[in-house]
Amino acid sequence: MSFSHQQKKEIIDQHYKSSCCRRSLLYGILFAKGCVADGTVIITLENNEYAEYVTRLVKEFFGCDARIFRSEKGGRCVMLSFSSSGAEGYIGSLSNSGSELVIQKCSNCLSSFLRGVFLASGRVADPKKQYSLEFTLRDRCEVFSDFLRELSLTPRISHRSTGNMVYFRNSEEIENFYGYAGLNKAVFNLIEIKINTLARRETQRFMNCVSNNHNKMLDVAERQIGIIRKLDSLNLLSSLPDELENTARMRMEYADLPLSALAQKMTPAISKSGLSHRLKHIEEIAKKLLDNEG
Repeated sequence: MSFSHQQKKEIIDQHYKSSCCRRSLLYGILFAKGCVADGTVIITLENNEYAEYVTRLVKEFFGCDARIFRSEKGGRCVMLSFSSSGAEGYIGSLSNSGSELVIQKCSNCLSSFLRGVFLASGRVADPKKQYSLEFTLRDRCEVFSDFLRELSLTPRISHRSTGNMVYFRNSEEIENFYGYAGLNKAVFNLIEIKINTLARRETQRFMNCVSNNHNKMLDVAERQIGIIRKLDSLNLLSSLPDELENTARMRMEYADLPLSALAQKMTPAISKSGLSHRLKHIEEIAKKLLDNEG
């Protein structure tokens, strides 16, 4: 089951107590995918499950039976047709500027209308992969975009050969649309995914930092041990002060130990920073000794 289908299942499985909300849901579907041809209203939907759900709404509010069929052109979508002057009148009004898309008789009518638009024309990507919410609306993109802007959303429009589209690519905008549509489960799911994604990124960033620091320490240790061994091969370790000579021999003997452990083996034990300071001093002296030897 796709992520979009999961969200749409939530819409059709919900019980709508108020008839005005069920009507608003139907009008959202008509707005998104309804058209009139030869006096017949036709709605195109993704599958039979959605079509059967819409036929029940058509029967309730327009008092007629809708016929479900597939286009002669083929494809996965199914279509339903019925005759209704009320549905025709609503679809015809959509071409008029300033037409009322949804009649809000209660506080939930707006949410129901947006759910209807999403059910019929929406497609949302799995937020674990990307943030994307799209509505394929043909010539009604501008109307819907203006409608969303009145809700303080900022959709974009894409004109494609396969159909015009209103879309969001921002997680916060998608959250806000879900909020207006009353899809609370989808909102919480998106927020949870964002939190988990952020946590994984922070963990990965921390692990990269630890790994980089560890590699840098290994590079420094390898360089220091290489210098000490070169001094030893040239019998120059005895040229170092006694304390540094002892430190150099301990570093060479315990080459695999980290500085913190090696510092504790010194007699007397010293701090890690104290040992690091000695090794840097050895490097400085070694450079002069090796330059003279060269």
